[in-house]
Amino acid sequence: MTPFLAFLLLAGTAVGTSPGVSAVKVNEISFGSAGFVELRNTGATAADVGGWSVQTCSGGTARILATIPPNTVLPPGEYFVIAGAAFSGTVPAGLVVDTVDGSGVITRNRHGAHTDSVGLTSSSPCREDSPAKPCADSSLGRDSASRDSDHNADDFACRIPSPGETNQ
Repeated sequence: MTPFLAFLLLAGTAVGTSPGVSAVKVNEISFGSAGFVELRNTGATAADVGGWSVQTCSGGTARILATIPPNTVLPPGEYFVIAGAAFSGTVPAGLVVDTVDGSGVITRNRHGAHTDSVGLTSSSPCREDSPAKPCADSSLGRDSASRDSDHNADDFACRIPSPGETNQ
């Protein structure tokens, strides 16, 4: 494999397609001013997520929700939470934004490559394959092992909100 081809495979791909290779996953989301986006490092080594952006999708476009501060390192198995201003729980490492809105979220590394995403509608540029089903009164999260098949409908289910903790 040429170095250039290897770079393309690792760098990620465009919005709405399969993500690039990353151990950091969108692990759980809940929308609204009390909502949150939880990222989890599913890898065996620390991940430098400084400069990564989390984008929300709405009306067929994505916009930046938050940019993770430089030199932010996520240890193996740990979480980074972006919470809405009305969020009332305890957040480990994270940021506060006005609200978490839209029809899904995308994470992009510091080079702009798509690393992971979840979308709730078939028109959402955040979705991976078939969209996840929205939850009325709970969060939407992966299983306790944070499995990722790149099929949102298979990977996400309604959960008891648990930002910064293992999904049950």
